[in-house]
Amino acid sequence: MKIIINFLIMIFIFLSSVNNSFAEDEKQTMVDVRQQAMQAMWTRLERLATLIALPGDAVTTSDGSTIIISNQNNIEPLETYSLIHAREAELDGIEIANLLTQVENFWPRHTSVAHVKTTNAEKLVWIIPEAFARYYTDAVHASKNLNKAFKEKDPENIKRSVCMLALSCGRCHAAFRKVRFDNLRKEGRGWTGNYTACWSYKNEVTLNSTAIRE
Repeated sequence: MKIIINFLIMIFIFLSSVNNSFAEDEKQTMVDVRQQAMQAMWTRLERLATLIALPGDAVTTSDGSTIIISNQNNIEPLETYSLIHAREAELDGIEIANLLTQVENFWPRHTSVAHVKTTNAEKLVWIIPEAFARYYTDAVHASKNLNKAFKEKDPENIKRSVCMLALSCGRCHAAFRKVRFDNLRKEGRGWTGNYTACWSYKNEVTLNSTAIRE
């Protein structure tokens, strides 16, 4: 009888360790997926910044080289974008919206920094989840507005929408994401949303936070 009990205990311990291992893998996978999605969004946002680039701004091309926007550039921003990045700006807008949707629910409590050390998210995501959800929703609205502006082919609205998307990302990062040098280096200005062309819109958001959704 004692042998049977010991055997059952061993099985229980083994199954518990297997379950714990699966749980740890699931948490890490969820964090990895959302990090990859965020990185993909920032890459696209940095490209979209070409649409709001001012003379003298540096833009990284599709082959990794850097060009400076000339003050004599008379090409339309969307055409400039296509020439520099070898793709349509609208595609980046659609992909950002899709990525935001894909990882919107990838923030359960068991993926916080208390459980997964590799996450870049601050504890505040889970301490004040309502605020995080509001900021995240701002980004979703901003991405939808950008895609609407692309469909309407309204240059001024496209510029405003790119800025509002950048500002929504930057505002969320400032509150809910750890600041690390390698993040800034990899993700560029999209991490903060601090594009020169967006300063007037930043003031608008400061006065009315809901402007991001308009």
